[in-house]
Amino acid sequence: MIDPNGPLPPAVYWRRRIVAITVSLLVVGLLGWGVIALATGSDEPAAQQPPAGPPGEPVAVAAASTPQACPDEAVRVTTEVAQPAFRVGERIGLALVVTNTGPQPCVRDLNRMLREIEVTTPAGRHVWSSNDCYSESTNEQPVLEPGKPVRNDVLWTGLTSAPGCAAPQNRVPAGDYRAVSRLTSITGEPVPFRVVP
Repeated sequence: MIDPNGPLPPAVYWRRRIVAITVSLLVVGLLGWGVIALATGSDEPAAQQPPAGPPGEPVAVAAASTPQACPDEAVRVTTEVAQPAFRVGERIGLALVVTNTGPQPCVRDLNRMLREIEVTTPAGRHVWSSNDCYSESTNEQPVLEPGKPVRNDVLWTGLTSAPGCAAPQNRVPAGDYRAVSRLTSITGEPVPFRVVP
């Protein structure tokens, strides 16, 4: 039984025996480890519960602080124009910028239909608005961090428009214009720019 007998060399039988014994030891070791893990796992202490107060007294639960809505007086709306002058037919880059000027973070509704960039003549005649031919509402209520501006970029094609997109759109001629941004009842200062031939 100890001495290997068979047609193969004795070294082959010894290797087979060593492999079989090693596999058997591994199986026994894994079974033993599993039994120990199951036995000790049930003895772990249960998660600690918060101490209960006296009967009838509610237990205080710490709630994450939710930023409040931004009041109008803590919101500044400004307009940015990509450059002081554009050529007739050139696309004009504009941006409505909202900044929280208060000391605390707050939430502001920036729904697409609540914000607008309007282009007028220096005399105040309506030339174009970002809302004239746009009526899609969006759900945008970001947390505004103090002093960190939120930009809404618009690329104006340089065509006129009317409320409801009812009038034909024509290329604006060369001249002086002003861009004004609004968010609900908050209006920024007009920013002048020029369209040149």
